[in-house]
Amino acid sequence: MNKWCCPKGKKSYHHGNLRETLIESALEILKEGSLDDLSLRALARRAGVSQTAPYRHFEDKEALIAVLKADGMAKLGEGMRGLIETEKDPLARLEKIGLQYVQFAGKYPAHFKVMFEYELCDDKYEELHNTADNTFSCFQATVMECLALPNARKIDPAVALMSAWSVVHGLSVLLMNESLMEHMKSDHKMDMGGRTEMAEQVTKLFTQSLVISS
Repeated sequence: MNKWCCPKGKKSYHHGNLRETLIESALEILKEGSLDDLSLRALARRAGVSQTAPYRHFEDKEALIAVLKADGMAKLGEGMRGLIETEKDPLARLEKIGLQYVQFAGKYPAHFKVMFEYELCDDKYEELHNTADNTFSCFQATVMECLALPNARKIDPAVALMSAWSVVHGLSVLLMNESLMEHMKSDHKMDMGGRTEMAEQVTKLFTQSLVISS
């Protein structure tokens, strides 16, 4: 029997919060499965509502995904903006942003999955495009500040930015693969501690590579 055939139990919801119930159900589906498992029909079954109920809030699957992506980008961006306001040292801030990125992936795995595994048309979802741009601009601004330091290495800004993102995104994906991490620890004696310790060490190594040690 298909695992989405029978809901774990009908969710109770009050008039006015069906949208939130549907979003919660969508995230639960993504935590347990993949984007292929997510559909408005599966969403209705999971939420314990009629098959037509999701269409009151989402035109189609893409519209639902746009909401999930925007919500994830907003959560990630909120933390980054907070660091820009409180951490004036750009190198220290870049380390903290990298750590926050990895922690976000661990705390919101369903959001992380949908944010980067499904492409949508920017023209159709302008709000999503703006939210993503605002989040990425926080990351970009911090990298540029690091490259403007007196002891910064001469690095192409585009290369530095892509490298910084690749480091934290790649680490996040690896850490989400728990069986792989256990294999590296047991078979290759590669143990850098827990998620936080690994993120701290990896991001610190990268940020230090942007400057020339005195």
